[in-house]
Amino acid sequence: MQDSESILIRRGMRRVPRWWLMPVAASIVIAGLGVTYWAGAASTAGMEPGPPVPEVVPVSATVERRAVAKQVVLSGKVIAGAQSALQASPAEGVDRLVVTAVAKEAGSVVVPGELLAVVSGRPLLILPSSVPLYRDIIHGESGPDVIALQAALAMFGYACTTTGTFDLDTQQALGSWYESAGFKAPTAPAQLPQGDAGKAARKPAGSDIMFRWREFVQVPGDSGTIASVAGPGALLAEDGIVARIRVADDSIVARADVVQSESFAVGAPVTVRVGSTVLDTTVAKISGFLEGDPSKNEIPGKDITVAIPPGSPGFAADQSVTVTAGSETAESLAVPLIAIRQDRGTPYLLIEGSHEPRRLEVKVTAQADGWAAIADVDGLVVGERVKLQ
Repeated sequence: MQDSESILIRRGMRRVPRWWLMPVAASIVIAGLGVTYWAGAASTAGMEPGPPVPEVVPVSATVERRAVAKQVVLSGKVIAGAQSALQASPAEGVDRLVVTAVAKEAGSVVVPGELLAVVSGRPLLILPSSVPLYRDIIHGESGPDVIALQAALAMFGYACTTTGTFDLDTQQALGSWYESAGFKAPTAPAQLPQGDAGKAARKPAGSDIMFRWREFVQVPGDSGTIASVAGPGALLAEDGIVARIRVADDSIVARADVVQSESFAVGAPVTVRVGSTVLDTTVAKISGFLEGDPSKNEIPGKDITVAIPPGSPGFAADQSVTVTAGSETAESLAVPLIAIRQDRGTPYLLIEGSHEPRRLEVKVTAQADGWAAIADVDGLVVGERVKLQ
């Protein structure tokens, strides 16, 4: 029975060919890979990479003790010394101011008591700036200007007593000064205005010498050097300028910021360089704190004025120079220069603490190579951390 059934089954089933199995298997594998790729893409959708995490940069530094070279180099400019113009005034009856002779030349030093020049035949004498110069003076007149004139004549070595009155002794002293310059002193007119007729009758004989203010000039500060002077034969312009006097020496001005200015002191030595010219001189003046002017490329800080000794060669007005101050210094507290902050010209540090940073005003004694030397101060020790800007 079983054998017959087995025979029937074998007869009813046909042998299936195997060649189609390989394409089917390949299709299944490819489909599986596609499903896997799709599933992976879907799982990572929305997981775009974020921006890179920035590297943490230290914003503080440690206070150290080190030697900082105390050398600061500033850019400066030569400033021409102040000048004063000496002018001649036309006397009555003089139509033109013509230089007829000069007693000084450019570069000469002028002081009170000397002859400057001769203009239209009359001398220009130098009086001290303390003498009020505004009127002619004749015998018997008095006033503060007479007192100052008498003091000046006595200083020049002429016999003159300070009485406050333009008396005979004063007139003779004035006449002697004129004679030493090669001229005769001017005399009062023979006829005075009606209101002064009585004064003419009271004058002693020989007391006709007068003080004519137009024949005198004054130098601010009573000393200066001739920068320029008109030559003989020169026709002066309407302003009557005969000479220009340099009443202050040329100098150099350099702007230093608050930290740099700590390296300079009045009287301290500095070195000035321009081209191949080197000048060793000193600091003459340090200004107070000045606001900067961006339109002129001026930084906030202080102006350092450096003296140029008279006669120093190689320097001209508006010339750019460098000013160097400094030498090696001993070890001191030091911090990176970018740790120094400023508030209205006062340098300070921010010291890190457990809570808020602590402000500490300091004095910068030197700076070099990115470091600032700090004078010892309570509240600052080696190892503390200070905030950087």
